Amino acid sequence: MTGLFANLIIGVAVALAVWAAVLAAANKRITRSLLIGAAVLEVMLLAYLIGGVVQMIGTDRTFAKFEFLAYLVGLLIIPPLGIAWAWDEKSRSGVAVVAVVFLVVPIMVMRVQQVWAGVGA
Repeated sequence: MTGLFANLIIGVAVALAVWAAVLAAANKRITRSLLIGAAVLEVMLLAYLIGGVVQMIGTDRTFAKFEFLAYLVGLLIIPPLGIAWAWDEKSRSGVAVVAVVFLVVPIMVMRVQQVWAGVGA
């Protein structure tokens, strides 16, 4: 569960977080292009979940499988929830919430990698 794809997810999430922070600083609401970026990230997270489940099923390694799966599912759920929350917020606080959500994604991806490696499990 480590490697180029996980690093790509982290890079996209950080770029989206910076983008959302710039929008918040400019007192703007969520833009269509930010939503498209969030959708791209969500597709990447879905692929990450599927790949993680396939790898988990195909391994005989000992690690915290429930925790691993919970992080993968959480990764998939958190961005849409943050976007939904921010969509109803009429101030720049909504975009700030999205920036924080996008910053949570890299942390959770790193945690998935740690659980896969058996660190702290």
